[in-house]
Amino acid sequence: MSGINSSTNTSSDPSAQSVRLEQQVRARIDNLSYLPTTVAVAMKFVELGKDPEAEPSTYAKVISSDASLSAKLLALANSSWFGVRNKVTKVGVAVNLLGLSTVRTLAISFCATGLHNELKLEPDESRMFWSACLCKAVAAKTYAAMHDEKAGEEAFVVGLFQDFALPVMYATAKEPMLNILKDASLNNKNRLVAERALMHLDHAELGRSIAQKLELPDMFVDAVAFHHNPENLLQFLDKELLADAATVASCFPHLLDAWNHDDACQLRQLLADKGVEDTDAFMASVQQEFDALFGYFEGTDSAKMSLSQLLEDATREIADNTTRMVGKVHEMMQEAVSAGKALSQVMQIKDDVQQAALRDPLTGVLNRAGLDAEAAGVLKDAARYGISLGVVFMDIDKFKSLNDTRGHAWGDAALKHVATTVQKHLRAKDLMARVGGDEFVLLLNDCSQANALEAVSRAIAAVAKPEGQGGKAGAMHATLSAGMTWLPGKAGPPREIEQIIAEADKLMYEAKRAGG
Repeated sequence: MSGINSSTNTSSDPSAQSVRLEQQVRARIDNLSYLPTTVAVAMKFVELGKDPEAEPSTYAKVISSDASLSAKLLALANSSWFGVRNKVTKVGVAVNLLGLSTVRTLAISFCATGLHNELKLEPDESRMFWSACLCKAVAAKTYAAMHDEKAGEEAFVVGLFQDFALPVMYATAKEPMLNILKDASLNNKNRLVAERALMHLDHAELGRSIAQKLELPDMFVDAVAFHHNPENLLQFLDKELLADAATVASCFPHLLDAWNHDDACQLRQLLADKGVEDTDAFMASVQQEFDALFGYFEGTDSAKMSLSQLLEDATREIADNTTRMVGKVHEMMQEAVSAGKALSQVMQIKDDVQQAALRDPLTGVLNRAGLDAEAAGVLKDAARYGISLGVVFMDIDKFKSLNDTRGHAWGDAALKHVATTVQKHLRAKDLMARVGGDEFVLLLNDCSQANALEAVSRAIAAVAKPEGQGGKAGAMHATLSAGMTWLPGKAGPPREIEQIIAEADKLMYEAKRAGG
């Protein structure tokens, strides 16, 4: 590619089909718009579940911070299932009517349902994945509660979220993914191999990416990333009981009608090793609660009332419902906003001051200190979860001579043009920093090598094209030389950003010597 020289530390060359599907499934995750605030609300409910003194009014305040969840709970409270005579218009009343346990379950399950709806899955497809996730959640909760009743709520979330990448993969390649999921001859280990052969990714790796995008706490990110890796679960999760609960849930099938014999035997052995003497009694407990929850969501008379369908319909129509429902919950929303406004303003000022110290004042991108600070966390996660990264070093061709002949005003404008234009081709989780006079570094986080090269190539081409229609005379443009070091996903000790930048810098000079 013109202007780019790249290297990689891997000799593998996946098929064109595998690369294409990997790009597509990563793009789906990058473009997910499902509200992360709802996930934050669900996490808050997990914390409230540990507090026996938590009041319904506290739940109502949390719910009111998320309009979509407020709408869903109000819709459920007003449904024929509860048969209320007067329309419920206040979230606090809905919480009292539904009960705290029900509200927590609905809020957490709402996250998975919302994801299915955004993927435009049919109701039967959504139910196929949701029922398996619910079964895993109940299994994890049942196991944890046998040892510590208070750990049940967290374990439920651990089980519910561990496979939520599967519907994303299915939506990207329905037939081949369904063949893999329904093949009961594949145990968990071989199923992961089949997924990687298809998409160059497995659902644990992809689930970790979704969990981070939704800003789940690290404990849940680890549980999703390592649910098929008991050793790493025990290493990274602070709570051994939750690690064991996640492993128990992982032995349950990804689709309820396709349970592999080896996995079933592994579950029995695992339970025996953990002191569960009566496996049949454990399974009966899981079955009983699963049936109860599933029946609750589905309703006793599906022709008249299906709570699962209600959840799906309300989520799917959220774009229309939100505007309508805001008027009904406006008073409570305003109360919540007012209470936190002063603190929010103070925190914003503090954040602005801290950010200013890490930003280049001319271009607005990170400075070297900012890059070091941000990259440390990215490289730590890359080493922990085996995340692939691309580090790009680029500079403006012949900048010094052009700056001398055209003047410093032109030079400043060129630097701003490069920063503004390149950032348009990056994602929110990518980093850009100005590390020298005309030198920039990009850190492309959690993407395929093909996607990284494509993004950098588009950015270089856009920078070189004169601004304005038809390339007006005197319009700002510049040409760039770039080198990219690619680090394929591999768990291990974190790399140093200095070393990686130095590798990319060498490649950039090779590109420059080759003509820029």
